[in-house]
Amino acid sequence: MVGKKGLTSLSKCLGFILLLIISLSLSGCSSQNSQEIVSIGISQIVENPVLDLAREGFVDALKEKGYEDGKNIEIDTQFAQGDIALTTTIAQNFVSQKKDLILAISTPSAQAAFQSTKDIPILFTAVTDPVAAGLIENIDSPEGNITGTTDMVPIEEQLELGKTIFPHAKKVGVPYNTSEVNSQVQVELAKEAAKLQGLDIVEIPVTNSSEIEPALSGKIGEIDFLFLPSDNLIASSMSIITKVALDNNIGSIGVDEPMVKNGALACEGLDYYKLGYETGLMAIDIIEGKEVKELPVSRPTETELTINKDIADKLGISLPEEILDGAVIVEGED
Repeated sequence: MVGKKGLTSLSKCLGFILLLIISLSLSGCSSQNSQEIVSIGISQIVENPVLDLAREGFVDALKEKGYEDGKNIEIDTQFAQGDIALTTTIAQNFVSQKKDLILAISTPSAQAAFQSTKDIPILFTAVTDPVAAGLIENIDSPEGNITGTTDMVPIEEQLELGKTIFPHAKKVGVPYNTSEVNSQVQVELAKEAAKLQGLDIVEIPVTNSSEIEPALSGKIGEIDFLFLPSDNLIASSMSIITKVALDNNIGSIGVDEPMVKNGALACEGLDYYKLGYETGLMAIDIIEGKEVKELPVSRPTETELTINKDIADKLGISLPEEILDGAVIVEGED
């Protein structure tokens, strides 16, 4: 039998254990509640299928590694609706809100963020040439607070693809936005690549979507096919470009699958979801303590041949087996 004194000691012991359990429980809650939420601002120049894929890949990479919006991170996504001036307002708001990290999707968004802060880490994606854009001097060893992933595709491969499909082609039309550094860089690269294929580049400069139809219609009679660079204005205007091209029985070579789905004939392009995903992995490195200067700019090397069968049929083109073999065949979007 346990005596009265023994019962008292047992009661005190149980009480101590109970208090210890409660204390540890409260300590755990306190630790959980005090965990810092990482605040991420996403600035995207415009909503279009290409940039949206990059954003989705970024968010998915974070989520798959345990960083989920509304739990341990907070994502604030802002769209500039194609207004370059608005990218600066968005970036400045992110700075005043003291975001922990900024993701800039597109060159104008990245330039605005970089001009707005030299302290907050910035990641970019869907930027063709970060050096020409003034974002960075050494892509292998970033000097400041900005790094990311570039979407520079091998333009020589796009023009070679066009020459294979249109073997008698002499002139290639290139519509592009004159206010985007990305586009200007690609036009110059296209001029160099065209020489190797015995092609001449016909520039079709525009500044907004309302200029695309008349500018394209004015040049379409001079060209044998179109090359559509990685350009946000062009990507957002595929319905216009496709109509003019098909009305004149002209095919377009794009740079990514969304372009092909929306009316380009073919591309040897990048997967923008994977591009964004890789940028998300870089964000995790920064969140977990790495410095920006430890993260070189990533340059994807894998491309995928994509062909729009509907467009090929409408143009009356019978594609050679060397093109079809191993290609991803899409039938466009309604």
